Amino acid sequence: MSTNQLPSSVVDKDHELEGRAERSSEALAKHRWHWTLDPNNPGKVSQREYARAVGRSQTTVSHYAQGHQLYVERLIGPANQQLSITDAIRLASQSVENRAMTEAIAAGLEQPVANVARGDNRQRRDIIVHAQDRAQRRGTDPVDEARNIAEHQRKFRESVSKQKAEKAKATSLRFIAIEGKLSSAKRYLIDALREAENVNLDGEEMELLRGTIGNLRALLNLLDARMAGEINVDWDAELAKLGGGS
Repeated sequence: MSTNQLPSSVVDKDHELEGRAERSSEALAKHRWHWTLDPNNPGKVSQREYARAVGRSQTTVSHYAQGHQLYVERLIGPANQQLSITDAIRLASQSVENRAMTEAIAAGLEQPVANVARGDNRQRRDIIVHAQDRAQRRGTDPVDEARNIAEHQRKFRESVSKQKAEKAKATSLRFIAIEGKLSSAKRYLIDALREAENVNLDGEEMELLRGTIGNLRALLNLLDARMAGEINVDWDAELAKLGGGS
């Protein structure tokens, strides 16, 4: 995993280029609208003629021109119904009936309309089918059902994501605690090793210390087994053998 931090200048450049692309799309949509749909342009041509002249498909030209018209219409409406030019162009590619569904789903998912309106968005299609079925059974508005279903899906994903984050956080805290205890044990063992230099112990004292060292070795093997995910172990019984039972 990369640990590099993206410079602020790169972030600023990304925002600048994104804004430039958005403005470019808006200008292009307005241009295509002006020359095919603008009622105040006496020189306008059909979308088919425009598409032939510029070497683009009529469908693409139509989506941009109608997208601009929809974009302008929404600018004078309520703030929560306004669209970006990308949203409007994508939305213009759909039938009027599907637009309300798409916007309701986008609102429920809290995603840009353009993302939901993509032709390859399977989630949108699944939600629409679900909403229509539920509305037919309940006698409700399918658009409202679509918004509710999308909102439920979003909240469920957020809940799962939150649980995963909390579990990861708890795991991380336990790792730090385990690591800290092992680090302390290592430090004490190093101190004991240094303390044992040039020390003369009688037979009984040496036997006691070697017994303790044996218990420590067995404890390390037990700890290693737990870290390896061993499950067929009676941990309480093994700890009791080493004098570490609760």
